[in-house]
Amino acid sequence: MSAFVDRGDRLTPRVSVLLPVYGGAALVGAAVESVLAQTYGDFELLVLDDASPDESAAIAEGCGDPRVRVVRNDRNLGQVATLNRGLREAHGELVARLDQDDVCLPERFAHQVALLDAEPEVAVAGTWVDVVDESGRIVHQQRERLDGIVDVLDSILVNRLPLAHPSVMFRREAVLAAGGYDEAVRYCEDMDLWRRLVLAGRQLRVVPEVLLRYRRHPGQQSFRHADEQRRNNEAAIERFIAAIAPDTNARLIRIAFTRQLELWRELESELDAARLAGDLRALLAAYDDRFGLDEGERRELERRLRGRIAKAVEGGWRTGLARWGRTSPPLAEFGERRLRYVGTRVVAPVLALARAAAGRRTIEGESA
Repeated sequence: MSAFVDRGDRLTPRVSVLLPVYGGAALVGAAVESVLAQTYGDFELLVLDDASPDESAAIAEGCGDPRVRVVRNDRNLGQVATLNRGLREAHGELVARLDQDDVCLPERFAHQVALLDAEPEVAVAGTWVDVVDESGRIVHQQRERLDGIVDVLDSILVNRLPLAHPSVMFRREAVLAAGGYDEAVRYCEDMDLWRRLVLAGRQLRVVPEVLLRYRRHPGQQSFRHADEQRRNNEAAIERFIAAIAPDTNARLIRIAFTRQLELWRELESELDAARLAGDLRALLAAYDDRFGLDEGERRELERRLRGRIAKAVEGGWRTGLARWGRTSPPLAEFGERRLRYVGTRVVAPVLALARAAAGRRTIEGESA
């Protein structure tokens, strides 16, 4: 296949690949070669050199393929700003991502272009991923699916959206219309962007084939900046919830779905729990209004969310037992039917046992 396709007034690629590089001389060559080995050849590869202190850019330039273009920053800008520069420099209508320490499998671009061509409402297409360690040994296999809006909304709420950033291909104009990557949301800029695209009415998908090998190592940003990544990501999830249902307590809803065992430390009273249960019902109604769910989608999303809250209620006794006893019944009312009487069938017996045990300890302590 020729390097570029004639699209009228000039030769332009269909796909632009954004490969940010900083100090990646040891690995970037393999990443570049994996792009050049794609069966789909209508692309340009932008190697975005973020003022690397080594020979990363020279290695990319030395491949001798006219589809490779090295874009150099005069100073180190960081990955998010570098990606936004890449979006401005790109010529393709579709943009594929790759990191300097990862490699694509040969059919990756062909499968993603086919999916995006077949489903115009989809803005982002990821792939299944094999996560490997520094020696290349597979340590995790990401095989989750995104087959429709229910999968997307459920995955966002529980913070398990299965879109590995270096695996994605997206529509450039859709991302530019959403404002590109937010440079204030470091280390989770990708997940924040996917959520904003969903708010704009766009769909997300995953090609159900392993098309990327993702290398995990201690030098990654997600390891070195884990705390900041977590804080920024939690704030972004809350912004997503607030955009859907602005009158709800977005923070408590986020905790209920992502840090369930902490929920019982946040709820002070049964009234607090009743308000949260009401907010969860309001969120379901807001999802229905915002995304125009059909009856089957609405029922399935409701089933999943109620099941997750039921699981939180069932597991909550492992934290502050007395507080859980006061606050779990209202949430059980939101949860599945089998937990409707959790207050009398589960909470009361467990509390009685706990009190009895505490009483025995007191007596034994006094007698000793």
